[in-house]
Amino acid sequence: MDSPKINSSNSSSRPTPAVVEEPEYLARYLVIKHSWRGRYKRILCLSNVAITTLDPGTLSVTNSYDVATDFDSAAPILSRDENSNEFNLSVRTDGKGKFKGIKFSSRYRASILTELHRIRGNRLGAVAEFPVLHLRRRNAEWVPLKLKITYVGVELIDLKSGDLRWCLDFRDFDSPAIVSLTDAYGKKGGEHGSFVLCPLYGRKSKAFQAASGTTSSAIIASLTKTAKSMVGVSLNVDTSQSLTIPDNVVYLAALINLSGNAAKEAVGAEETPCGGWSVTRLRSAARGTLNVPGLSLSVGPKGGLGENGDAVSRQLILTKVSLVERRPENYEVS
Repeated sequence: MDSPKINSSNSSSRPTPAVVEEPEYLARYLVIKHSWRGRYKRILCLSNVAITTLDPGTLSVTNSYDVATDFDSAAPILSRDENSNEFNLSVRTDGKGKFKGIKFSSRYRASILTELHRIRGNRLGAVAEFPVLHLRRRNAEWVPLKLKITYVGVELIDLKSGDLRWCLDFRDFDSPAIVSLTDAYGKKGGEHGSFVLCPLYGRKSKAFQAASGTTSSAIIASLTKTAKSMVGVSLNVDTSQSLTIPDNVVYLAALINLSGNAAKEAVGAEETPCGGWSVTRLRSAARGTLNVPGLSLSVGPKGGLGENGDAVSRQLILTKVSLVERRPENYEVS
């Protein structure tokens, strides 16, 4: 009996379907979408090429917008309710038609808007720039720099090279976020008034003076207005501190040190370590916050991230409630 013939031509001639690779997402957030149908959960996925929403129950794509052609802007929806976490995403479909606003809400609104503004970074310029003097604590020296306020935070720029020296996102400000100092005569925000920017996560506070041509009150007003209108963050300003001694450098250094001690407590410095490791931290030019666009991180000539990054020794301490980064020479939170 003849064996049945197997027709393999059909199976071999069929083209193998191309596998669609998932984009390298910068971040994913759980959000609530608001529409005429009601409110329902979505996973908002952000990448440099697309903004995608997924159904959290099935992980199927519900909407996708090309960043280059279909994404126009994002902004917080401000209201009298300080606990409101609503924001608008202005998008369109397939590069056609008018842009329309889609409303979402999320407890992570500030982080979502920060990432969305960064995705559009090549089309966004500085909101404002101010000449300032920055206090270097090691030698008690005031150094001239440019303080640049962007859609997502503040950057310190070297006047000669134009390199980024430090940055802080609005979402990473502590509370109080800014300490505005009065002088010995009780004046606030004078022509060369001093102020301190206070980060979260144990990062060192930075002290500044307004340089010639601006005032600390103008800088603080620009910071608070931009943070609120761009990412929906209210920056608390402490005006209770005053310079009651002639040497404001000594006072500011002491204030920064006090801030550092508070940060140690905030991250559980008194907790018994569960483990500790000697590590090498690769830093970008911004020192604390990683300020390298995209996911391709290159190691520069100094061993850090990017051209002007560097590498430093650190102790990584694990406790029951936190992961703490400390300097090996003095055990300070870095």
